[in-house]
Amino acid sequence: MSARVKTVSNSRVTAHLARLDATALSSGVTQRKAQGSHYTPSALVEFVVRETLHELAVEPRNVLDPSCGNGNFLVAAAVAIVALGERTMAEVLERAVFGVDIDSGAIELCRAELLALLPTDTLPTTRTRVKRALASHIRCADAFTIDLRAFSGSDGFDLVLGNPPFLNQLATATAATRARAALIARLTDGAVRRYADLAAAFLHVALAATRAHGRLGCVMPQSYLASSDAKGARDAALARASLRLVWSCRETLFADASVRVCAVVLERDGVNNAAKDRVVRCAFGADFQPSPSCQQPTTNDPTWSHLLAEGFGAPACVASLHSRATLDSIAFATADFRDQYYGLRGAIVDREHAVDATHPKLLTTKHIELAESIWGCVDAKILGAIFRHPRVDRATLAGELKLSAWIASRLVPKILVATQTRVIEAFVDEEGGALPLVPLLTVTARNSADIWMVAAAVASPIIAARAVALYSGSAMSAGAIKLSAKQLLAMPLPSVEPAWRESAREFEAASRATDHATREQHLRSFACASCLAHALNERDITAVMTFWNDRRAGKIKQ
Repeated sequence: MSARVKTVSNSRVTAHLARLDATALSSGVTQRKAQGSHYTPSALVEFVVRETLHELAVEPRNVLDPSCGNGNFLVAAAVAIVALGERTMAEVLERAVFGVDIDSGAIELCRAELLALLPTDTLPTTRTRVKRALASHIRCADAFTIDLRAFSGSDGFDLVLGNPPFLNQLATATAATRARAALIARLTDGAVRRYADLAAAFLHVALAATRAHGRLGCVMPQSYLASSDAKGARDAALARASLRLVWSCRETLFADASVRVCAVVLERDGVNNAAKDRVVRCAFGADFQPSPSCQQPTTNDPTWSHLLAEGFGAPACVASLHSRATLDSIAFATADFRDQYYGLRGAIVDREHAVDATHPKLLTTKHIELAESIWGCVDAKILGAIFRHPRVDRATLAGELKLSAWIASRLVPKILVATQTRVIEAFVDEEGGALPLVPLLTVTARNSADIWMVAAAVASPIIAARAVALYSGSAMSAGAIKLSAKQLLAMPLPSVEPAWRESAREFEAASRATDHATREQHLRSFACASCLAHALNERDITAVMTFWNDRRAGKIKQ
């Protein structure tokens, strides 16, 4: 029966999604994009339901999906509850299954999916009773504007499941209105703010609807594990629940969306909070392979990505690496913003040579490689135009006081760090003759710190590995590293100074090399010395060097 239902469902779901795709809103985007409607693959649904029920002490009395769509999670949950043997399918559907969605078409699909679970020999009176219950319990409503706990008719839900819509607030097409943003901030006590994905808000209200010792199993965007804007949401979850499971993968499991996902299972705290002492079950990959269990994260942890560091490819030794000092003790780091980017419009010229500082080079992420600038060797698209030798004509901006002050502040000796890269790609602008373009990070030495020592600390393979361990999921592609200025400054400094100085000498030599072979030779020596500077043992050095060399060679899945 399940195969027949699935076939019917697929055709109806496809038709419904096509209608959403064909409906354009006044904002110029489709209704599907505005709603974030992407239904969950069955294998992922089954995994989340199974893990949410894992070692649950009692049979769940009820289940809620606050963004139920066409009902994939509710169908799987109903089947799983019936398999426990205490109730019939009719009893479960009539009394235990609840769902909410803003899409009325999806609600009709969900009700039909659930009703199709009844055995073919179900009495007509029973079928009518179940149909009436589903009409009441599967509602077209907004999870942010109804009382989900009251919806259960009791003190909340034993199981809350789902795949909330992923609506990135950085994207204009899905940005929350001011009124809705204010509502979300109020509902989440400010835990979901700024650029946090709205899925974090769904998780927050869903957890509030979960009763003590109940479980929440949720598919989330992978950025939930690592994004600094989601930290408030993660901390709020830990304040009232324990993490039971975390899973993610490098693959994109949704055929119609490029987003990479994770899944978390949380158990709502009870009176004694004993679950806080439990280890976290971990799994990784599209085949949901178990990974080593981890300790509960705390609010002191910057992210949850470290729980899956090995799956993301980071050597095990770097996640727990600590140092008495961090990069912010010897350096400043900053990122520029839209004002600096768009402020340069009309002032960028294509000029190979300049006789003085009135036309400094403009460097983009495309120009920065490890210990090297390839400005003038590649074309770069800037503000819609293509430049081979981009420079800024300072005279054009003479009347722009803020922008002129920014230019003066950047024309100093510095280290430019690219983003969205496989390793930390840093270039030392020793003379201070270049300007950075968003999103490059600018690092300058504090006080009398040697700029090459700072550069060696920044570009270290250890920092690249630690960035993968802590912040996987925050970049645009699965294998890329994306660090904010604040995150970079929090990275540990080398602890063995002689080896650190050696790494700085090798990095400087690589930067001054005039041919590729010589540069690579010095970079290998730099990397080895950097590992020694962080006091790694031989086994860990081998692991880090393999990690770093593989990523530089492109031997990672994107």
